[in-house]
Amino acid sequence: MLRSLFPGIVFSLVLPAQDPPAPPAAPLPVDVPTFANPTCPIMGKKVSMPLFLDTELGRFYVCCKPCYKKIAADLPAAHKTAYPVVQQVENDVCPVSGQPIGEDALAITLQGFRFKLCCSACVEEARSDSQLTLTKITRKVVDLGNEKCPVSGKPTAPNAFAVVGETIVRLSSPLLVDEVRKDPATVLEKARSLAKAQPAKPPHEHKKPDPKPVPDPARKDGGK
Repeated sequence: MLRSLFPGIVFSLVLPAQDPPAPPAAPLPVDVPTFANPTCPIMGKKVSMPLFLDTELGRFYVCCKPCYKKIAADLPAAHKTAYPVVQQVENDVCPVSGQPIGEDALAITLQGFRFKLCCSACVEEARSDSQLTLTKITRKVVDLGNEKCPVSGKPTAPNAFAVVGETIVRLSSPLLVDEVRKDPATVLEKARSLAKAQPAKPPHEHKKPDPKPVPDPARKDGGK
């Protein structure tokens, strides 16, 4: 209400309504998918998540360290016990190269998931980076492919990553996931910058199928 300079006349000033302040944006979710067997394939006990063995058939979680040697001694038997049901994934894109699945494709099994790679040249990386491979096979995610860690600045390592929102950010160590959770948006932006600045990878060269197929120990016939 404003007082008029003219006696007996009163002016009213109506201010426009203001929108309430926008709530702060929710932080980006950060997670690391796991595809763990619930019980130890050797002892049948509940597994301890920090204890695992990475093999050509993926990761085996165990109840204690002495089980490592027994798993390595007979991988097919351990896989059958740890992952008794093998799920067929009908992927049309290779999780390693990003290329379409074509005539040179072959199938492999990791931790109860059977899927295709575009060619045999992708087998080694699929197995050595099994957790990342399975994440790309089972979820709709974008892999930045950053070769340097946005947290440490060091080269990234196999099976070291976090999914920030729906984007895979590669890390130099799995122990850095807690650092990512402190400020996921900043880490994601830095990872994008690192990926953009790195040299472009040469085109993927398909490797023709070997006359002797890549063995798949998870299958009864060895994948032959």
